[in-house]
Amino acid sequence: MKTKLFLVFSLAILSSFLKAQCVSDNCNTKLGTFTYLKTIYIDNTKLQDKPNTVTYLFSKGSTYMVLCCDQAIKGSRLIVNVYDKDKNLIATNKLKKKVYPSIQYPCSATGIYYIESFYEDSKDPCGVNILGFTKS
Repeated sequence: MKTKLFLVFSLAILSSFLKAQCVSDNCNTKLGTFTYLKTIYIDNTKLQDKPNTVTYLFSKGSTYMVLCCDQAIKGSRLIVNVYDKDKNLIATNKLKKKVYPSIQYPCSATGIYYIESFYEDSKDPCGVNILGFTKS
């Protein structure tokens, strides 16, 4: 009985570890000259047909980058939209049918911005967004 319990416990830990490791840990190295600000974890089990949305204060004169770090599986890509304070779409990583790995936004007005993330489909999605900035 102890062996079975240990096996179940070990598999649960391994499963959560593998899920956490589904995206390469070196994604933030793709920021280049941008300064790291935040990692936004996207938990597909909590999305339930509505996007994950976080708010962030952007400052005028800075350029912001959102890296979309997913498994790059067609049909299960991480889509990111950035909205201004009035909820107007100002940037996205999906144009027509192409999904880009990052977006940049040169901020022209200080204020609260909304970063919305969701997956194209629910084919075992896994990913994070990395937010960075640089002074223009």
